[in-house]
Amino acid sequence: MRVAVIVRSLKIGGMERVAVNLSEAFADAGDESHLIYFKDKKRAFTPKQSVHFHHFNLDKALNLTIIGAILGVFAKLLNGVFRNTYFIYSGLLFAPIFRYKLKKLEKKFGRFDLIIMRGHGTFELVWPLKDDRIVQMVESVFIKHGTRVENFYIRCVYAGKNLAGVSSGVKEKIEEVLRLTSVEASSVKVVNNPLDIEEIRKKADAYKPDIDEEYILSVGRVTPNKNISFLLESYKYARDNLGLAFPLVIVGDGHDMHNIKAKVEELELGSHVRLLGLLGNPYPWMKNASLLTSTSFAEGFGMVLVEALSCGTKVITTRSKGGVKDIMVGELAEYMIDFDVEMFAKKMVETIGEDRKWDFDRFIQPFHSFSIVDRYKELYLR
Repeated sequence: MRVAVIVRSLKIGGMERVAVNLSEAFADAGDESHLIYFKDKKRAFTPKQSVHFHHFNLDKALNLTIIGAILGVFAKLLNGVFRNTYFIYSGLLFAPIFRYKLKKLEKKFGRFDLIIMRGHGTFELVWPLKDDRIVQMVESVFIKHGTRVENFYIRCVYAGKNLAGVSSGVKEKIEEVLRLTSVEASSVKVVNNPLDIEEIRKKADAYKPDIDEEYILSVGRVTPNKNISFLLESYKYARDNLGLAFPLVIVGDGHDMHNIKAKVEELELGSHVRLLGLLGNPYPWMKNASLLTSTSFAEGFGMVLVEALSCGTKVITTRSKGGVKDIMVGELAEYMIDFDVEMFAKKMVETIGEDRKWDFDRFIQPFHSFSIVDRYKELYLR
């Protein structure tokens, strides 16, 4: 089989990392796999050599012709007058360029059997494209709709398309948005994100974390949705009332970091909380943690939970919207906690101190790369 995975960029981020993982998963399964990306700025990922790697620079191709450059400027001017409408013009301009480049690639390698686009930022750039081979993977439960422009956006990028959510929660949100906007997709399925477990475990041994004591860990973008203030309040309660002595380590960065730093000071946790910022390889910190926590309001999938389980680390999470419920099944459901500071604090302490043996390999089996590749083939190659 010949498959193309397409993503807008390859900067540091969960969606971008998953795009690379997916392209490698198909290659590892013996398929001819291609990874295509549009924007090269801040590129942080490169797939294995077994993956054919292509940069489709749509902006450069558009600006190579005088009329294309003029139309590009005109589109930006229109967006200045009619706010949030740039996707309309960019799609009309970029879709023909993408179609040309794709046909050129297929002329060299052969026709693709399956084309997987990851994320709204990717498929909004080529939304006029109609092709039954394309599956548009929706990564988030945050799907804007309601205003006239937002509903028109949904019609452009969803109508008549094969859609798939990365979790059952995302699928439910897609179906809700389709219903509210009176838009009909060609299909709506669920395909979870793939996990390269061997690679994660290899990276987990790449270095020893700079800490000499047991610790609790949080990994992810520092945004309001990640609800790290809740984690800090719960951690404070556990220290003050439940005898917790472990430090809290937070890996990640984002636009809410100034609020988190202020919260640490407000709760007088400065000597107990370490803010490490963004790490290219956080897996050694995952492997050596006594517990990984996730306190998000919503997660498209919740990849950090599966990554921590792959490293043999216990996890607890809030009962967030989206994909967490696809991961925390069976006995793991006991480790999903309501948004209650005291309950979460008690579960942290209880989980760290429990004697139960966790069957990590069984928990992560559904998310193995080969399982996800089989899922794509089962759903889209008939």
